[in-house]
Amino acid sequence: MEQMAFAERIVGRDVSGAPLFCDGAWGWAHVEAHRLLDAGRPEEGHRVLGAWLAGRDGAGSDWVHLQWHMAVFEIAVGRWTSASDRFVREILPAVSAGEAHTDAPALLWRLSLTSPAGVHIPWAPVRDAAIEGLRGVSSPYVELHHLLALAGAGDASSLNRWRSSAARDDSSLCGHVLTGMADGLCAFAAQDYSRAAVTLAATAPRVSRLGGSRAQNQLFELISQEARWRAEGTSVFASQLAA
Repeated sequence: MEQMAFAERIVGRDVSGAPLFCDGAWGWAHVEAHRLLDAGRPEEGHRVLGAWLAGRDGAGSDWVHLQWHMAVFEIAVGRWTSASDRFVREILPAVSAGEAHTDAPALLWRLSLTSPAGVHIPWAPVRDAAIEGLRGVSSPYVELHHLLALAGAGDASSLNRWRSSAARDDSSLCGHVLTGMADGLCAFAAQDYSRAAVTLAATAPRVSRLGGSRAQNQLFELISQEARWRAEGTSVFASQLAA
């Protein structure tokens, strides 16, 4: 009853103004997950969303996205194996169906950046779905996540093929952001952290122009920060910053 009363009052926007799905009980859970994540309260988010998900089943992209939120809370409270298991159980089956183009690579990147050694990160099916997705027409934001999947899987050749494509307008804002992110992610995948840090620092703050919520776009800030941490102290990085 309390949840339904809240559901009548919710607004389908996060703190950055990004639109959220907010209809019905699933919508309440989604908005609440954003509210707690945006407020920096992952422990409470883990408890509240976990209790809501318990005993429920679902399917489709909205359900997958709720599972992504739960996994993000699990990572935040140090339950990396639980997040990995949730990915395999709830998100991976949706990858081939095209219902996890953004959530799947984003979650695997979060796991790869934060989890200790030994946590399974199954990049291959996500990379394969990204290759297939890049053959069709998609939004720039989804296209960015396809590139994210290629970089996570270490597929530099596919990233470079995308980069050399003549079908993209690099003069547009979307094209410029996508190209910059591709360059930075490719450098990160090649362990050229100095180049990745410089490129991502300039481009990652502009990802929100392509779409996504604050919670989703936080990942690109994390990747940029990680590249800088890995690059700091190197002479190459110092010279690139000075350039």
